[in-house]
Amino acid sequence: MNHTAWSQLAEEWWKFYAAREWLAGGFAWTGFDYRGEPTPYSWPSINSQFGIVDMCGFPKDNFYYYKAWWGSEPVLHMFPHWNWDQREGEPISVWVHSNLDSVEVFLNGQSQGSQKVPPLTHLEWKVKYGPGVLEARGTKDGKVVLVDKRETTSDPVSIRLTPDRTEINADGEDVSVLHVQVLDKEGRMIPTADAMISFKVTGEGKLIGVGNGDPNCQESDKDPKRSLFNGLAQVIVQATRTPGTITVDAYTEDWPPPKLPATRVTITTKKIELRPAVP
Repeated sequence: MNHTAWSQLAEEWWKFYAAREWLAGGFAWTGFDYRGEPTPYSWPSINSQFGIVDMCGFPKDNFYYYKAWWGSEPVLHMFPHWNWDQREGEPISVWVHSNLDSVEVFLNGQSQGSQKVPPLTHLEWKVKYGPGVLEARGTKDGKVVLVDKRETTSDPVSIRLTPDRTEINADGEDVSVLHVQVLDKEGRMIPTADAMISFKVTGEGKLIGVGNGDPNCQESDKDPKRSLFNGLAQVIVQATRTPGTITVDAYTEDWPPPKLPATRVTITTKKIELRPAVP
């Protein structure tokens, strides 16, 4: 059970709301996971896990249910990942959130069946695991309009750092948020990676926080290192008041493995007119 007995799940609530035209809206508790009130699990959980996104703002799978049924943009989201070592031949529950007309799932090119999309709910297949490519094809008005894939990845070979912005203000306040991933030799993000990544920040900025969205993680949010969770981590750097550059290096230590080459990104901090100091 991944929710409390008194929780109302997104699909339950949205169907209730949609059947009552006089309702103006609802309230989701919460948008983000948050520290404290560990629910529905107790220690070692340290977060409430009700969020539509996690502590780092990484979307959870349920995020795409809301996206599908709150808006008109076409949505096709399949989960989970497709890295299931030692489970070959076992049935894996594959879910899809979509607002299209129908969805067909393929494993290594072989159809696992097509389903029409019922309003305000999800689709589910039982697929016997075999490594390769799991693919969902979403159809609208008889045409495939969206494709979503999950691929079995290989061993990690590199680290990828992706800043949300490569230029920020040199005002002592502005920040850049960097996503951290580990890639295989094909350049694919490894969703099961849990390596500890270390960071070094030099130049006109400083590291002010790290995270990974793991509601059970006991690691410091301030140390210059963080393990990956669901293949992801995050580091936040803040500019000084001096224009220049911030260099962020990400690397793994000699132990524990895997030992990966360091990667580096540079963020420019631009001069702006500073606010007068408060007397």
